[in-house]
Amino acid sequence: MSASGRHFPADARAALDAGRLIDAIKIVRERHGLGLAEAKAWVEAEREAPGTAAPAESRADDGELPAAARAALAGGRVIDAIKIVRIERGLGLKAAKERVDRHVARSGTPIGHAAPGERPSALAWGLLLAALVAGVAWVLFGG
Repeated sequence: MSASGRHFPADARAALDAGRLIDAIKIVRERHGLGLAEAKAWVEAEREAPGTAAPAESRADDGELPAAARAALAGGRVIDAIKIVRIERGLGLKAAKERVDRHVARSGTPIGHAAPGERPSALAWGLLLAALVAGVAWVLFGG
């Protein structure tokens, strides 16, 4: 077991021993939900010193979503949030989706609704109200 609590998969070890580096990387990515760079680094380190390598602790383990991903969720754009997490945290699709799902479950904030600290400002509401009043006035008084 590595320092981060992850086992290097036996089938990835067999692929590595057979000289199939790409297959070993694919297996590690699928099994542990790692990004390409992290999986490649782990496989290459495992090739150099079997049994001693551990995947680098990823920024993805910090438990927090990037602000842009939280904003995307507040706007109801789940796919955009997953894309942001994949890019900013260097995760694979499955791991990014799981991270977003955990955040939604943990925060209790329904998708498409802003979290308490992320509500629109009074200025935004004032501008919306002014636009609505101007629209009604234009319709009623013929512009």
